[in-house]
Amino acid sequence: MVSNMIPAILDHSEVDRLIQLALDEDGVANDLTTRATETDPNARKSTRATIVAKKPTVSSGYPVVEKILRLAGMQSTVKASTLVADGTTLTANSPWMIFEGRPSDLLRAERTLLNFLMRMCGIAYRTQEVVKTIEHTGCKLLHTRKTAPGHRRIDVYAALSGGAHPHRRALDEAILVKENHLRVTSSFQAMVDGINKLRAEAKFVEIEVTDFTELKYAMGAKPDRILLDNFSVTDVARAVNLFGSSVQLEASGTINLETAKSYAETGVDFISMGGITHSAPSADLSLLFDFGNT
Repeated sequence: MVSNMIPAILDHSEVDRLIQLALDEDGVANDLTTRATETDPNARKSTRATIVAKKPTVSSGYPVVEKILRLAGMQSTVKASTLVADGTTLTANSPWMIFEGRPSDLLRAERTLLNFLMRMCGIAYRTQEVVKTIEHTGCKLLHTRKTAPGHRRIDVYAALSGGAHPHRRALDEAILVKENHLRVTSSFQAMVDGINKLRAEAKFVEIEVTDFTELKYAMGAKPDRILLDNFSVTDVARAVNLFGSSVQLEASGTINLETAKSYAETGVDFISMGGITHSAPSADLSLLFDFGNT
């Protein structure tokens, strides 16, 4: 299930701007087809609709639904409710959300709703797959910044829905020294001096290394965490044995659903995977209308 703290990620103007862009690009304010149906004096005035998972997935995105309805001006004409909390496994043909209200507004918002939810559930499902493979270890799965442009907060929320843990969401949250940062500094010590000046502003300090020589140098900077980039499983295990008691270690770079278990079993503190956000297939969802006796 999603922590109560996670929805705060979505409570931001960045998310509102993204949703408004999606509504605008879909022409929701002037849906010609729906306007044509509204000319029928006998058309239904209210309906009930259900979002159904056609294939197994993980629920993610209810706070976004509420935002879409509000920004589309439909908060008083369409009411949404969820049958399960975000982060819940949905089996095939599982109902998830219920909508009640004006049919024309649901028709206008349908594609925008599904576009967000299908992406978010897909990310949550792929994330949960990885989490399940490593849950017998003490290793935590972290998200990355490899997200769709403009979707950072939404993609991260979806990954957290699936059981991932927070990493650096944006550049202004933490210090993460990568290879190219070192290339533009005059020396490793100069980089360390710069880190120390800004350490108080960062949630944590992490240094990326590609071999054991760099790892030994990085330890001298006293970071909170070291990122082992493209290390083999064997080398990650060796790094854990040598330095795991002195610093948190994160493995990244060659990790996927098939290799995550082996990396986690080395005893490394974290693994991070861009694939849970940049390569997750969208979920298969449908919005089904049920007019019943309305």
